[in-house]
Amino acid sequence: MSKRDEYIEKLKVKLDEWNADLNKLEAKTEHAKEDLKEIYHEEIDALRQQCDNIKGRLKELAGSSEGAWEELKVGADEAWKKLGEAIDRARSKF
Repeated sequence: MSKRDEYIEKLKVKLDEWNADLNKLEAKTEHAKEDLKEIYHEEIDALRQQCDNIKGRLKELAGSSEGAWEELKVGADEAWKKLGEAIDRARSKF
C-alpha cells in the first residue's frame, strides 16, 4: 500500500469515527431544552457539511497523481484539523 493510500485510509477511518460522534451528539440534542435544540442541530449540520467537504478532498486525493497528492494533502490536513477542533468543541458543549 502506498503512502497516499495509507493516508487516505487513515482519514476514512477517522471520518467514520467523527460521523459516529455526530450521530451520538444528535441523539443527545433530543434531551436538550427546546431553545437549544435548534442551535445544536445547526451546529451538527455545519459539522456534517465539513465532513462532506473532507470526503470530497479524499476523492481528490485518491484520484490525484503521485506528485500532486502532496500538495492536496496540505489542504486536506488543514481542513482535517479544523474539523477535529470543531467536533471537540461540539462535544464539550453538548
